[in-house]
Amino acid sequence: MIRRRTHQVKRCCVRTAFVIPLLVAGSAGAKITGECDNCHTMHNSQQGASMQFNNSAKVERNLLRGDCLGCHGQATAQKIVNINGSLIPQVMHSDPSGDLAAGNFGYITGIKGTAANSHGHNVIALGAEFKETLITNLPGGIRQSFHDGYIVNASNLTCAGLNGCHGYRYASGSPTDIVALKGAHHNNVDGQLAVADTAANSYRFLVGVKGYENQTDKWQNASATSHNEYYGATTPMTLGCGATSCHGSNGVSPPNHTISGFCGTCHGNFHTLSAGASDGIGPDITSPFIRHPNDIVLPASKEYQNYTTYSVQAPIGRTAVPASASSVVAPGADVVTCLSCHMAHASPYPDMLRWDYSQMNAHQSGDVNTGCFTCHTTKDN
Repeated sequence: MIRRRTHQVKRCCVRTAFVIPLLVAGSAGAKITGECDNCHTMHNSQQGASMQFNNSAKVERNLLRGDCLGCHGQATAQKIVNINGSLIPQVMHSDPSGDLAAGNFGYITGIKGTAANSHGHNVIALGAEFKETLITNLPGGIRQSFHDGYIVNASNLTCAGLNGCHGYRYASGSPTDIVALKGAHHNNVDGQLAVADTAANSYRFLVGVKGYENQTDKWQNASATSHNEYYGATTPMTLGCGATSCHGSNGVSPPNHTISGFCGTCHGNFHTLSAGASDGIGPDITSPFIRHPNDIVLPASKEYQNYTTYSVQAPIGRTAVPASASSVVAPGADVVTCLSCHMAHASPYPDMLRWDYSQMNAHQSGDVNTGCFTCHTTKDN
């Protein structure tokens, strides 16, 4: 039996066909409240029937009635589902009005747009048919082996845990997927997240990542005045461990607390500095670069100085975690991040880009202030 609820769900990840309705009370400390049996089952049986929300035979640890995908990936026609008063953000849906801030796995599965494995992170819960074919390593080179030699690849990528993104990512042998989020929903904090020393008080349960979660249009980058705020640095991490090791008491997490640093724990060559001839973005933060830089300041000169109004198509990062969203971009202070160009889950375009890179045409008026030209303002007309 599913009882009537008057509450709201916070984050986790995604799956199809069942619901885990939870209550999130308030914006300052959005901890789950409500009846325990909304999410948990004591013996995984009721009159011999499955207690899983999708009636499957699969059972979950922590006495849960479903996994990450079961709550946030129901393949609905809405990006935010309202069930008996419960608002549940969806990261796999067919809503024509748009997607949530992190994107939509539907661009991989074909629920929205044409199915394409190259359009996002191919978590194994989506199904074997949606795995991306990788020649050897994850995109980004040598840092794909980031868990003490444990290799994350298309065959084991999960939403959370050791070989995922959300929750604690400890060394080999730690739990994967939803178990790695144990306690996070019950202790969840949202809004301004400037501490990030647990899963519960980290940005979107990405352990160690600071940021601001939109309180006006929850889970969305809706406009220049209503969006998430991403935390960035003025210098990327250095490739490799040592003084800036990503291995700490909370497992693998970015020592600089930035979203780009977090991505760099897997895709190191794309997000770090290196003295190597071909590793990282280059040896320093001075152009020219080997790869597009991030966690560096958007210059306050030349073409970049014209990016002054926040664009949700090419969002920038802040070097201090704000308490609210701002429409103002400050070249010379704000920074480029990985999310300036990419979505986190999946997008309509290859490489989970926010726009079609193959259609960016220099000095053609149709592309003014879009895509690449949001920052590179003098190359669009």
